[in-house]
Amino acid sequence: MKIFAVVAIISCLLPASLCWDFPGYPGVDCPTARQKILDDPTSQWMVPKCNADGTFQDKQCYDIEDPDACMCVAPDGTTLTLAGFGINIETCVCLTAGYDVMVTDPDELPNCAKGGYFAPLQCSKRRGDCWCVDKYGKVLVPPSKDVHSCDNVAL
Repeated sequence: MKIFAVVAIISCLLPASLCWDFPGYPGVDCPTARQKILDDPTSQWMVPKCNADGTFQDKQCYDIEDPDACMCVAPDGTTLTLAGFGINIETCVCLTAGYDVMVTDPDELPNCAKGGYFAPLQCSKRRGDCWCVDKYGKVLVPPSKDVHSCDNVAL
C-alpha cells in the first residue's frame, strides 16, 4: 500500500510540476538559480545544489535536520516531489528513472518504494511480465510471466 501511495503522489504531482521549475525560475540553469537564491536575503527556498555540468542534483534539501526536508528534481530543475509532504526522501533513483520514462513510455513507470528507491517487484503493463530488482533498480530476476513476488529473492 505504501508503494501505491508513493506512485500516486508522483502521478499527481508530476503534471503540475512540469509547469514549475526549481526554484520558480523556468528555463534557468542550476548555477543561475543558485545565485538568484543566494542574492535574495528574503528567499525561503533551499539553495540549489548543482552538478559540474550545470544541471541540478537530483536530491535537493533544506539545510535543516528534518527527514522530510528533501525533494527530488530532474536535471533541468523540474520538481518530481516536494519537501514537506511526508515522503521522507532518501534517494531519487527511482523517481528520476520514472521521470525519464514518463515522456517516452508512461505505461512503463517504475514501481517506487518509500524513500525513493525501487520496489523489489517491477512489472510491465504492456508486456504483462514482472521481474525483481534491488533498491537501485538492478535486475536480480529477469522478466517473466511467472514472476509474481520477490519475497524469496535476496535483495
